[in-house]
Amino acid sequence: MNTAERIAEEGRPLPEDLLAVAERAEQRAGKGQLTIYLGYAAGVGKTYAMLEDALSHRGDGLDVVIGYVETHGRAETNALAARLEAIPPVRSDYRGLTLREPDIDAILRRRPQIVLIDELAHTDAPGSRHIKRYQDIEEILHAGISVYTTVNIQHIESQNDIVAQITGIRVAETVPDTFFYDADEIRLIDIPPEELRIRLRAGKVYVRDMAEQAVRRFFSVENLLALRQIALRFMAQVTDRQMLTCMRARAIPGPWPAGERLLVGIRPGPTADQMVRAAYRLADRFRADWIVISIGTESEQNLTDRERRWLNDAMETARNLGGRIVRYRGGDVPGELIRYARQHNVTMIMLGKPRGLDIFYSPVYRIMVRSKGIDIFLYEPKAAVSIPIHRQLPQFVNLNLIISAILIALVTILNYFLRNVISSSNMLIIQLIPVVAAALLFRRGTAIITAIVSILIFDFVFVVPYYTLTITDWEYFISFVGYVVIAFIISGLATRLRYLLPQIRRSEATVEAVTVLSRDLVNVAHRQEIFDTLYRHMKQFGEGAFAVLTPDTGGLFVNVGDPGYPLTPKERTIARWAFENGRTAGRGTDTLPMGIGHYVPMKASGVTFGVLAFAFRDPEEVLTPENKDILQTMAYLGALALERVE
Repeated sequence: MNTAERIAEEGRPLPEDLLAVAERAEQRAGKGQLTIYLGYAAGVGKTYAMLEDALSHRGDGLDVVIGYVETHGRAETNALAARLEAIPPVRSDYRGLTLREPDIDAILRRRPQIVLIDELAHTDAPGSRHIKRYQDIEEILHAGISVYTTVNIQHIESQNDIVAQITGIRVAETVPDTFFYDADEIRLIDIPPEELRIRLRAGKVYVRDMAEQAVRRFFSVENLLALRQIALRFMAQVTDRQMLTCMRARAIPGPWPAGERLLVGIRPGPTADQMVRAAYRLADRFRADWIVISIGTESEQNLTDRERRWLNDAMETARNLGGRIVRYRGGDVPGELIRYARQHNVTMIMLGKPRGLDIFYSPVYRIMVRSKGIDIFLYEPKAAVSIPIHRQLPQFVNLNLIISAILIALVTILNYFLRNVISSSNMLIIQLIPVVAAALLFRRGTAIITAIVSILIFDFVFVVPYYTLTITDWEYFISFVGYVVIAFIISGLATRLRYLLPQIRRSEATVEAVTVLSRDLVNVAHRQEIFDTLYRHMKQFGEGAFAVLTPDTGGLFVNVGDPGYPLTPKERTIARWAFENGRTAGRGTDTLPMGIGHYVPMKASGVTFGVLAFAFRDPEEVLTPENKDILQTMAYLGALALERVE
């Protein structure tokens, strides 16, 4: 019996379960409480219920204000809202429209105990501090103010594809599932679909001239029933997570399932982010760890901006949903994916369903054949996907084969002119040149085809009897077999080399940022030495300007960094926000993204010591999801070192 089994048998919580509870408690220390009113459609009464609860809490003596409430002109809702103090929203003009947003600074100055902010999934007006309203709420919670907010089920990230498939309407505004799992309370506001349709016809949800059109389309009975079921199922998942956390923390015995791990293979395409969301739902169903992997081949080294955006968006979605992301290059996609799965104890693999005419040639089929002992799940996009006919056909002839054929033709012509000058054995060595070149430069299949074609041509032209494929001298046969063996061995070694070298190059930043930085920080004993060490390692991460910002009287200043770092008043404001809120901001994030720099706070044990500032020359190329994790690791290591010396 191992230690974990013995502890569980004694009725004591496992150490890792207690650690998870402690980490959550530390993260929530000093933060306000989040209450979300969830509905399956507009008009179920989320805002009304939120206002009723707010008035009840005010009657209990709590300080409650409205930060932003959208009543849609409903008389009953307006009457409730009028009874509460409201902080005037910020107004801005955009393309002839007047947009209203909650005044975050005014709320932070007012510091109520509870603030109401409607429409959680809303996208903020251009130029706002954050891109999304849920990020505004996170800042308010971080300041110790509790928030009540509302949202519909179609705005939850993992449910977006399912709702789009049912209703035919895809909403662009979504909220990561992790935001909901961190909520203190989620209240499901539910009414029967027929009652909701009656309210629609009475004009209590939309204005009357829009009601009938809404009922006929989105608010059909079948749509509402399906949305209601999705909302109930999501609430069940949230409740189940809370129950499991409680059971583990208190060592309550239960039938715990065996650990599962899901590996999701994605390629750059318009449905990559949909597949990631589907993988999250599958992992959540099995309570499995999940990893999103993208293996780029040599033919994909130069992705278009659109393809790179598809891939980065999918990886960012995985990060938001709590998945681990892995990206590297390899020559053989099925081989590399299976190798990774074996090394990391993967029990399930999710792949896109093969389409077109090359189903048996596709990497998906080869992974299915080689994945013994691993369950395979095939994802079908929820929307119709058009694939050009040339992408559906197997790629039997490619540029590599054409180059090999040209090399074979050249050495054959050379041997033809040298046939009376050198011996047959020397001619055979010359004929081997295309085979070696193909093995070194191209994939194994190309090398073997090159070897076979080269053998046949040499036998046909230079071996007696001429211009036949007959072999009378068995020494030639042995040489020909050697051709294939050489091609197989060299191509195998070259393929592994092409796989390892890009991996080594891509790993340099990680090794430098984590391993070497950790070692260097251990040996320093003074605060300034830590900042100097961090700056030195930041410069090795990429091209651009870098600085370590630390607090002083009046704000943040460059402690150490490049003289030309663009710390304008705008950039200083972004850095200060990252410092005060303990969260990454600036370029490549959803918080103040219009800045030049990417700002990562050095935070440990609830204390922020400073900010790492990165102004990369090519931020779109460098600020990938996995690189952001590396930068956050660098900042955390620096914070731990500062905590140690102070």
